[in-house]
Amino acid sequence: MLLQYKDEFIFSPEKSACQVLNVSLIDFSDGLLGRKSKETMVLKANGNEKIETVNSRGLVEATYITKEGDAIFYNNEKDIYVPRDSSGQAWQFNDIIEYGYQITVEPFYYGNNVAIKVKSTKTAMLLKEVIEIPTCIKDAFGEGQHQFLFKGATLKQDEETGKVTGIDKEAFLETWEIIAKNEKTL
Repeated sequence: MLLQYKDEFIFSPEKSACQVLNVSLIDFSDGLLGRKSKETMVLKANGNEKIETVNSRGLVEATYITKEGDAIFYNNEKDIYVPRDSSGQAWQFNDIIEYGYQITVEPFYYGNNVAIKVKSTKTAMLLKEVIEIPTCIKDAFGEGQHQFLFKGATLKQDEETGKVTGIDKEAFLETWEIIAKNEKTL
């Protein structure tokens, strides 16, 4: 698939020049339907935690400082992030069911944070491993909060909102599954 880029580059936190992807020109009509397959731990932020989403190459995709009550998704030591809505607002721990998750393990303590385990009920259209060059999705998580993707990353489009973000290759392999297009029900 040939992706369309803008004549703009943004440097990742590690100073890699990443070309800005024109997400408005991406066609997901031949994409695959997928969803997160793995149970995920979600922590309730105490506030001021620095969350760095790091890809399999050890490069930072995004950085965020939490506010009290934010939902911190914790898959493992290297796969930690705070999801945000289309306006850049962080998801709230107390509203996790409204974001398309079912609670599979009731609240418990993980360090100093209250935590739960959840599984996604939402699906997304996927363009698997289409990223070939260092890429930036500008303002992916709100104004000035970019996502940086590298070779082998997958693009995803939320079926409800149409928002386009990416998934690092290793994170995709560990936490996502493909669903046949005609099996949208869980």
